[in-house]
Amino acid sequence: MPVALTFAQAKAQAGERPPLKLVVPYAAGGSTDHVARLLQKPLGELLKQPVIVENKPGAAGTMGTDYVAKASPDGNTILFGNQGPNALVPSIRKTPYDALKDLRPLTTIAFMPLVLTVSAEKGPRTLQALMEQARQPDGRVNYGSSGIGSLAHLTGFEFSRRGKLDMLHVPYQGGSLAAAGLLQGDIRCSFVTAIEAGALVQSGKMRFIGVAARQRMPSLPDVPAIAEELPGFESVLWFAAFAPKGTRDAEAKRLRDALVKAVESPEFRKYLADHYAEARASTPEELTQLVKQDMQHWGGVARTAKISM
Repeated sequence: MPVALTFAQAKAQAGERPPLKLVVPYAAGGSTDHVARLLQKPLGELLKQPVIVENKPGAAGTMGTDYVAKASPDGNTILFGNQGPNALVPSIRKTPYDALKDLRPLTTIAFMPLVLTVSAEKGPRTLQALMEQARQPDGRVNYGSSGIGSLAHLTGFEFSRRGKLDMLHVPYQGGSLAAAGLLQGDIRCSFVTAIEAGALVQSGKMRFIGVAARQRMPSLPDVPAIAEELPGFESVLWFAAFAPKGTRDAEAKRLRDALVKAVESPEFRKYLADHYAEARASTPEELTQLVKQDMQHWGGVARTAKISM
C-alpha cells in the first residue's frame, strides 16, 4: 500500500518551493517590519514563491538574527535586519552568533537618516533652541530611545557629546513607547526614523527639528541637517538581507537577484522617497564592509559611553 505524501513532500515532488520566510527580528509595526512587508508581494512575484514575513522579536533583535544564523541553508529563510543586531549589539556584548561569519550577506535594501523629533505642543521649535537649552546650567534635556544600545541611544549620546550638551538618556521598550513619552512630555526629544513618526508629524502632534545627515533631505527641505551645527554628524539606519551561512551560491544568487529587482523597482523607490528614505541595493561585499564600518564606529561610541547590555 503506497505511503501517503505529506503536503510539503507533494509540493517538493511537484517542483514547488515552500514559502520563503523573511524573518524580521523585531515586533510588527516598526520601521524594519514596515519595509519588509513592502517587499513581500514583489519579492514573491519575482521568486515565483510565497513569501511570509515572520516576526521574531527579542533581545534587541538578536533572537531573530540567531534563528536565521542557525536555520537550514536551503534558500527558504532569510533575515531582514539592520545594524542593530548585525553591528551594534555585537560591538557591545557577546551574541550567540558571529555576525560576520554565521550569516551570508545578500544586499542592502534601504537607508534612512534618523530625525530629531519633538512634541509639537511641548517641544522647542528649532534645533538651535534645543541645543541652547541643553547648554544652560539647569537646562538638562531628557531624550528617549527604543532601548539601551539602540542606534537612537548611541546617536543621542554622540549628539550630546559632540554638541557639549547636558542630556539624559531615557530608554523605552520600543519606539512606540518612546513616542508616547514624547507626546506626554516625559522626554524632550528623540531620534527616530521619519517613517515611524511621519504620521504624527503630518497630524501636527510632533515636529522634526533636525536630520542626522550631512545635508538636508530633499523630502524635508525645511528641516536643517544637524551637520550644519556639528560638521560631519551623521546617523543612518540601514536595512539589509542576509541568508544563513552555508547557503549555496546558486541559492544566494537567486535570492539576491530578486531582492535587487524589487529594491530597484520604481514603485518601491518612490514609496521610500515619499517616506524620507532611499532604496539602495549593494553587492554582498559592500554590505560586509558596511557592517564592519558600523561595528568600528558605533562600537567606539558605545565604549566611550560605557554602554553595557
